[in-house]
This record gives sequence, structure tokens and C-alpha cells, in this order.
Amino acid sequence: MRLMMRHGCSIVRVALVLGVVTASTGAVAQETCPAAPPVVRDISLPRFYGDKDGSMIDPERDAAHKAAVAPLTAFVRAVTQDADKALRRSKPEAQKALASCTLQWIATWAKGDAWLGTMATRQAEYQRKWDLAGVALAYLKLKPFATAEQRQMIEPWLKRFADVARAFFDDRERQRNNHWYWLALGAAAVGMAAESPQHWEMAREIMRDAARDIGTDGTLKAEMTRKSRALLYHAFALTPLVVMAELAASRGEDWYGFEAGAVHRLAKLTIDGLNAPEAFDARVGVAQERPINGRAGWVQLYRARFPDRVVTAPDIPEGHRWIGGSAVVLREVLGRR
Repeated sequence: MRLMMRHGCSIVRVALVLGVVTASTGAVAQETCPAAPPVVRDISLPRFYGDKDGSMIDPERDAAHKAAVAPLTAFVRAVTQDADKALRRSKPEAQKALASCTLQWIATWAKGDAWLGTMATRQAEYQRKWDLAGVALAYLKLKPFATAEQRQMIEPWLKRFADVARAFFDDRERQRNNHWYWLALGAAAVGMAAESPQHWEMAREIMRDAARDIGTDGTLKAEMTRKSRALLYHAFALTPLVVMAELAASRGEDWYGFEAGAVHRLAKLTIDGLNAPEAFDARVGVAQERPINGRAGWVQLYRARFPDRVVTAPDIPEGHRWIGGSAVVLREVLGRR
């Protein structure tokens, strides 16, 4: 099981390998869900950049980081991918079966206090809040399938998860840049999924902070210091802001409008930069690394809501584990709320 997880096998693929498929429906039987991988409570991750500005990845550090984070990557990737697969199944019984297995995995890690142990490095703290966002959004997608017992296990854990992730930033010496915004996405997802007004309000206040950080020209001062990766980090910072704004829109709140539409300014700058990176080169004064990683999911969400603002859309994937999987599936889920 552990070996298969390293290769990114989803829960249902593991179950199929084990031959546990019902004859009548082709769905994975609930009683034969594969066991969840060992719970990870304590995290120690090395930084993968070789310079203080966070613009140059050190190959040796990067390899060490990927090896150390592999169990977390595998778990979050599996539950987010299978949340999407469950919702894309055409038969209700197949949806329920895969959703049940995925929820069992999340509940197992909740019971084991995953991510709630010692974070030995700053990079571990960063990882914790990214994973919070991914798992909480996956649970939000699957919540209609959760049993009362699963809800009682998962939802209080998600609240603790968000609280310990927030505590790192209570030290005001911590830089509140894109990491702060990713924490907010996790808090927003917890606010919705666990029905926690406290965490929803936390997300709203951080979203206001982010809007104030966005300049009149759409730039983020903290991300402009990233030199050759400045454009990448503008896209990286924009991603949780757009996803959060969509969560808010599903509740009738306009977070896009904060600070006179600050997110729109950041989106325009980022879209223009991804479509014509040479202009961003001149703005930063350093050539941006090519190909530029535009991150994932935010274009699909932003274009669906504001088609007139996206004349030519950069080509980016529709999903990533840190936004709970597919942004397209998330939009469908939010539309049903």
C-alpha cells in the first residue's frame, strides 16, 4: 500500500488492484476500502531554496524536501483526486462508495491528530497550512456523503488544524505574504465545511489584508522581491484569493470587491504577465524563468465568473491538491449550495 501511494495511486485504484469491486455496480465496496496510510503528526522539512530571496531552487535541498514531504503529498493528492472522481461518477451508488472510502481516510487521519504535532522547521509550518486548504476543500466537496460519526471526527479536527496553522502567524515577525493568503483559504474552507463562523471571519479579515497589499498597479510588494520568480509568485498568491472569493460568492459575499476591486487588479496584472512575460521582465528588471508556472485552477474560476475580464486566458491546469483538487468540480459543488 505504501509503495503504491508514493506513485500517486488513488484510493479507488488501490482498491481495484486488490480486486475489491462489487459485481452489481462496479463500485468499490465500503467494507473493503483500503487502509489509510500511517498518520503523520510531526513534520520536519528542509527549505528548498538556496538564496534568501526565494528565487533559486537548490537541487540537493529540493530532492531532500521532496523525499521528506512524500507521505503528505501522497495522502493529500489521493483524497483530493478521489473526491473529484467520486463526484464525477455517473451512478449515485458509485459516488457514495468512493466518497465513503475517501472520507474514511480523512477520518482516520483526523482521529490520529494528523498535522497537529511538532513542526520542526518553518517549511513544515508552511506545508501544514497548504495541506489544511487541500484537505478541508476535499472534505467540503464530500461532506454530503459523510456520516454523523465521520462529521464528529473530522470537523473538530479541522478547526484545531486551522488554529495551530494560524498560531504560527501570530508572531508578527513572520512575513505575511502569500503564505498568509493560503492560511486564509484553509480557514475559509474550514469555516464552510465545519460550519465555523470564527474561521470564516478569520478568512475574511485576511482577505481584507491581502486586498490592502495589492498595489494600484496590481503588484504585490512582497512578491516583487522574488526576482526571476516574481510572476510565478503573483500567480501563486492570486490562487487562494480567487478560490476564497468563490467560496464567499457562494454565500452571497463579494470579496472580489474589497479595496475597490483589488483582486481584479492582481488578476489583470497576472494574466497580462502570463500572456506576455517579457513585459513582466521589464517591470521586475529581471528575466522571469521560463516556462512560467501559472499555478492551477484560478483562471477557470475567474473566467467563469468574469468572462469579459479574461480575453486571452493563460493555459494552466484546472486543479491542484492545495485547492482541493479540480476547481471545476469545486465550482459545481458551490453552485449546488
